[in-house]
Amino acid sequence: MSTRNPDPEAFAVFTQAAEQYCLGLSNSAMRSYALKYLMFLQARAQGEDQEEPKNGRTCSFDCVLIRSYLTTLYRDVLENRSERAA
Repeated sequence: MSTRNPDPEAFAVFTQAAEQYCLGLSNSAMRSYALKYLMFLQARAQGEDQEEPKNGRTCSFDCVLIRSYLTTLYRDVLENRSERAA
């Protein structure tokens, strides 16, 4: 799940969609975790090796859902666009 030097347009699309999702979460602990996970994915996309954020105060099940949504968005926008461009 590493993209290194992502397409700037795809990176912007991913970031905008992911931020909209994260900021739309009503629970502050879930929102905080989602934003940390978003930053983790952004770093990965840029080739930085970063540790996945811990659940913190968020329920494990909520974290699984958040990771699933953001990871799917990451793959759909960044990885699939990179493959199509190649």
